[in-house]
Amino acid sequence: MPHRPTIALSMLAAMTAASLAAQEPEAPAERTTIGGYGEVHYTNRSGLRSPGEVNVKRFVVFLSHTFSDRLVFRSELELEDTRLEGGEDGGEVALEQAYLDYRLSDAATLRTGLVLTPVGIINEVHEPPTFNGVARPQFDREVIPTTWREIGVGMVGSLSASRGLAYRVYLVSGLRADGFGGGTGLRGGRQGGKEASFANPSLTGRLEWARPGLKLAGSFWYGGSANQDTLIGTDSFDAPVLMLAADARYDAGPLSFRGVVVRATIGDAAGINQAYGTDVGSRIQGGYLEGAVNLVQLLQPAAGQRLLAFARHERYDLHAAVPAGTSRNQAYARRVTTLGLAYKPLWNVVFKADYAIFRNRAGAGEDEALALGVGYQF
Repeated sequence: MPHRPTIALSMLAAMTAASLAAQEPEAPAERTTIGGYGEVHYTNRSGLRSPGEVNVKRFVVFLSHTFSDRLVFRSELELEDTRLEGGEDGGEVALEQAYLDYRLSDAATLRTGLVLTPVGIINEVHEPPTFNGVARPQFDREVIPTTWREIGVGMVGSLSASRGLAYRVYLVSGLRADGFGGGTGLRGGRQGGKEASFANPSLTGRLEWARPGLKLAGSFWYGGSANQDTLIGTDSFDAPVLMLAADARYDAGPLSFRGVVVRATIGDAAGINQAYGTDVGSRIQGGYLEGAVNLVQLLQPAAGQRLLAFARHERYDLHAAVPAGTSRNQAYARRVTTLGLAYKPLWNVVFKADYAIFRNRAGAGEDEALALGVGYQF
């Protein structure tokens, strides 16, 4: 039979181990989160003079997995225009983002993978209930080539929770000049993570300051675009693209405002035009202002529903400056005025209607469009 001191020591050891185990924080259980967003559009580019077009514009599935309190994976898979068929134009199945976050501290999280370029408002936050208008602003297609994503690595974090400062900065695969166009800007130069060349590593980042009802931010992109084409240059920063942007959002009771301005310069635009037979401008610039009023809150302040009446004016020029040998195209100086309504019975469901007027300095190809839409996110 064991001696009593031995039994007592064994009991004491067991109690101590149990106490220590109780004091140790349990590792959080792994979990997987599924979400998504989508939108359906009706568009009539002739106003009401001819039949319009109905389209399931986007169907996006969000998948996230938390491995631990420090390590998280996030991704979005997008289907555009309902389906893809051989030989058809349009439609796309693509990863919109797919990255790993490793949190070092509140001030620094290491992010690597396919990331959204943090320039402007819409490129990072583009779920249908988060913006007014059936379609995203035209400015966020032709000046900031939304949706703009590249493969890279960087850091994100909050510099001070009390002061509302946050940042994102990435080193990513760059743009390719062979995709630039005078009337389409930088859009065709995105690589989007598909067999992307890293010949022109680029830097992009954002610094934002938030207070209740107010958010101010500045962002940038800088990198070469030659992709080692000897007709333009073989160095990493040949044919450089520099984009600088500032944006603001302000909510004051039933009123809300937002605005964005961008200035982009394209180095050696003359060489790009000569090499690829295009008419790229050496400078692109512009912006937009938008104001909205929540009519429901004006009439019934305690109501949870929202009915937003908004107006937005976009003004930008893809040929704000051109290189020697390239004629300035006045049709690339564009203006878009949009008036509309957005009804949100819940924060994440929206029904939209708007009327857009498209104009340009040359008066060529101008039109107007009626659009209706429904969108959701969860």
